[in-house]
Amino acid sequence: MDWKTWYSKRRWAAGLSIFIVILSVFWLTLIGPSNQPAPATMVKQIRVLTNPIVHTLEHKHAESLLSDQRLQRKLTEWTQESQVDLKVVLPDGTIVFDGENPPKPRINPRFELDYTLRISDSEPPRYHLAFPLRDAGSHTLTGYAQFSVPASVVASGLPSSDAYSYVPWIMLALALGTLLYLFFSVGRRVQHELVEPIAGLKPYTEAILRGDYEQRAEWTNDNEVGELYAVFDLMREELRNLHIRQTAHNQSHKELITNLSHDLKTPLSTIKAYIEAIREGICPDLPSVMTYLEVVHANASRMSVLVDDLLLHALRDLGQIAVQPVEKYSAPALKPIFSAMAHYIRTLGISCEVPADIPNLLVRMDSVRIEQVVANLVTNALKHTEPGDTIRLAVEEEPETSSLHIIVSDTGSGISPEDMPFIFERYYQGNVSQRTSGQLAERSGVGLGLSICKYIMEAHGGTISFYSQRQQGTTFCLTLPL
Repeated sequence: MDWKTWYSKRRWAAGLSIFIVILSVFWLTLIGPSNQPAPATMVKQIRVLTNPIVHTLEHKHAESLLSDQRLQRKLTEWTQESQVDLKVVLPDGTIVFDGENPPKPRINPRFELDYTLRISDSEPPRYHLAFPLRDAGSHTLTGYAQFSVPASVVASGLPSSDAYSYVPWIMLALALGTLLYLFFSVGRRVQHELVEPIAGLKPYTEAILRGDYEQRAEWTNDNEVGELYAVFDLMREELRNLHIRQTAHNQSHKELITNLSHDLKTPLSTIKAYIEAIREGICPDLPSVMTYLEVVHANASRMSVLVDDLLLHALRDLGQIAVQPVEKYSAPALKPIFSAMAHYIRTLGISCEVPADIPNLLVRMDSVRIEQVVANLVTNALKHTEPGDTIRLAVEEEPETSSLHIIVSDTGSGISPEDMPFIFERYYQGNVSQRTSGQLAERSGVGLGLSICKYIMEAHGGTISFYSQRQQGTTFCLTLPL
């Protein structure tokens, strides 16, 4: 059972127990001490006890007591057996029978009889009450019967209230017992299912602080603590993956520095060697000097590309690559880019196809960054092609997806299948078959170009995708939303 349900049930039980405690205390303090029955109940009980005598006196006139000795003995015996004192008074106040005291000659019935229930202060206490006596036939008043009944006799005839007197105590005991059980059960559960499990997380947190991400935290119970352990283990796994990625990132940075050192050192050494040759006068004429300067220029261009890629990579990590798409029409924005790329491709001895017509559609694009992406794709295409191959630049509208496709394709060697899943990752360099021109093929990048291209296209709200087959060429497609 989860903690929420378990706690909800205990909370209701505790609330009910507290309510019962309050009710029991109220019962005991306000209702419990008043064990005396209501006056109306007492009057009814006295009527029941005295009804036979009242019935006798109403059928035999009270005046007959003065001459009927047999009736007087009967009343005397009844008073002795029932412990009830009786006084019979005529309407004029004459006392005709008094079983308690020597009879007085006369009293004032209006003031000296108890027409309402009265309890005496004597010990033991007695109830005093007077009933009128009426003739059974004519219903005329024939006298009064004053009774004095011991409280114990009245109580013995009432329903026993002892059983009910224990009810509040039983309720109070049960409620307190429930509260005591809840106190210990909650304490035990908190100890075993909260304190101990949370304390059990300490070794795992210490292991993470030490850099050990392999220890799994598991909890078998399917409750909130189990969810906490599951989330903690997910956090550990995420930290582990982040640590692995960070380690790989640091390793990639080391490799990047190594590659840059190599890739920058080679053209620098070449530039330095050719300049020294020119300074020492090795070149006999101007054409030789110009040839040497062409080599210097080519190596300086390679260094410029490397530095630009490295700068963009650093800006990307800082989130500071400025990509500012604005609304513009595609034809005037893309035409100069394609013209410059076509000229550059043809100067290297590679055929280039450009579209005669570019669809003139309204898109949001940053022309400088799109030119950078196209230039990077053309540079990659040149690595895979040789003189006689063709690089094609095209623009197509895709009405179904409301997008514009910019296509850069080549007929070169293609991308190997094992490299395809990783070409957009930073620092990744596959087995690239590069174009040669009478010199040794040299790597002209550090694996940042396609990663930067992907970032720029995503900043435009677009995508970059590719299709490639070995020895048949590669096609890259840039998608911009209309």
